[in-house]
Amino acid sequence: MEELFEEVELEAYVYPTEDIEKVKRAMLNLVPDLEFETFERDEHVILTGRTRSKKALSRLYELFRGQAILDTARSFLEEGYFGEEIIVKVNKQAAYAGVVNFNEESPLGPITIIIRTKNPKKLMKWLAPRTKDGVPIE
Repeated sequence: MEELFEEVELEAYVYPTEDIEKVKRAMLNLVPDLEFETFERDEHVILTGRTRSKKALSRLYELFRGQAILDTARSFLEEGYFGEEIIVKVNKQAAYAGVVNFNEESPLGPITIIIRTKNPKKLMKWLAPRTKDGVPIE
């Protein structure tokens, strides 16, 4: 079977008022098996997590269905699709609570999710299929 994606990367700014371990937990609540790197900047740290694990998107798959947000998720995935990358931003505090919220407006900034894929349409159809009355139709 063809792979749905090559790599998933998450990125967030970590401000001095934040606990970096909590930001890592927020990211891991969305995507498991991340390997983290930090980059020091003036007023903050940039935290990135990357994975090539085949199960990387399984948690988002479950969350989109569990929260009944497939249509919303699909519209954000389509909006963030550029060539071989799909980029979406989610609320950091919601992610820490184990929830996906595409309202990234937050004083602490969002978590950016970058999915690298050679077949974005197939990936979107799997991750967030179109629905009718909340039931996947694809």
